[in-house]
Amino acid sequence: MCWIAKEHDPEYPFDLVSINFTLDSDHTALIIIDMQKDYLQIGSDAPLGKKYPKLAQYFNNRIIDVVMPNIIALVKAFQNRGLKIAYTRNGCMTSLGDEMTDRLKALSNPPKMWRGTQTYEITQEIYPRKEDLVIDKLTSGAFTSTQLDHALRNYNVTDVIITGVYTDMCVLGSARVASELGYNTIICEDCCATLTQRAHDEALIIHARRFGRVSTMKDIVGELKLA
Repeated sequence: MCWIAKEHDPEYPFDLVSINFTLDSDHTALIIIDMQKDYLQIGSDAPLGKKYPKLAQYFNNRIIDVVMPNIIALVKAFQNRGLKIAYTRNGCMTSLGDEMTDRLKALSNPPKMWRGTQTYEITQEIYPRKEDLVIDKLTSGAFTSTQLDHALRNYNVTDVIITGVYTDMCVLGSARVASELGYNTIICEDCCATLTQRAHDEALIIHARRFGRVSTMKDIVGELKLA
C-alpha cells in the first residue's frame, strides 16, 4: 500500500514544494538505524511499560508485526542485488557513558548497555554480514560525527533508504541530514516505528514536505526492480 503525503496533510502544497526523484538502482544504499536488541521491545517492568502499557503494546506489536518482517525483506532484496547496506548502533561506548552528551545521558543513567554488551548488538534477524558497514554513534543522527557520509561517498552512493527506530528521533534526524548533504532520501514508512502512531506520522510528514520522499517496502523494491 502506498504512503501518500497529501492524505496526511491535505492543505500542504506538496505539488509545488516537495522534492521528487527516481531511485538509481546502481547507487542506492540501505541504512538501518539502531535496530539493537535493547531498543526493540518495551518491557512491562520498564518505566514506559509500567506507566504507559498501551503505548508499550502498540510499539512492541508494530516491531514484531510490521517493522521486522519488512526490514528482513528489504535486507534480503538488497543483498540479492549486491547493494550496499549500512547499520548504525546507538549508545554508550564505555560502561561509564561519560562520553555522551547530557541530553542522552539523562535517558540512561547509569548506562544499561554499551559497546560490547549483548543488548547493544544488532538484532539477530538482520545481523550484519562482514561486508556490511556498521557505524557506532554517540548522537541521535547517523551522520553527526561519524564516518557514514565518507563511506557512502566512497561507495558512490547518491540515494539512501532510511529504516529503523525511532521514526521521530534517530530516523528523522538522519534523513534530514542526509538530505542536507545532497542524498536523495527516502524514509521507508513500514520499516520504522516510534512510541505512538501520531509521532510516527508527524515525522514522516515533516520529511515529505521538503526533505525527501516517504515510501513503503514493496514500493521501494518495485522502484529498484529488486523483486
